[in-house]
Amino acid sequence: MSLRIYRSVDEVPEGIRVVMNNNLFFDARTLIRNDALVLDILKSIDKAVYNSELTFIGRTLELGALSKSMLSTGTKTLLNIISYPDKCFNVVECGNNALKFIPKLKQGHILWEMPVVVCRDKPECDIEYRGIHYTDFHEFLSKVEKEERL
Repeated sequence: MSLRIYRSVDEVPEGIRVVMNNNLFFDARTLIRNDALVLDILKSIDKAVYNSELTFIGRTLELGALSKSMLSTGTKTLLNIISYPDKCFNVVECGNNALKFIPKLKQGHILWEMPVVVCRDKPECDIEYRGIHYTDFHEFLSKVEKEERL
């Protein structure tokens, strides 16, 4: 299964729930996983380390284990996408530090009204967008840019 990207709520297939409030959804349902991608997300975005499904160790070690609710919205959004690939998550509140992980996601659904990411490398991806499968992230972004010019 590929990561499916939609530019508007109207494009999301019927039967797929669209989550607009990632913080609320994450705090109530999502657990922190102890896998390589999640560990990379925690470290890169929040300068955090996995501690348990409900806690992490942040930049200030003296504070000890912190509640998962203290993670950034970008991290929460990515962990929602990873944990619930059957739902569609809005990435509007994600910064570039979180959006750069989009090419690494191999399944799920996201609502991304204005796909733009500044990245120096040429990331591979597994993205489906408007019926076309992309393995080159820059090719996907070029397609979106061309649509914007029309």
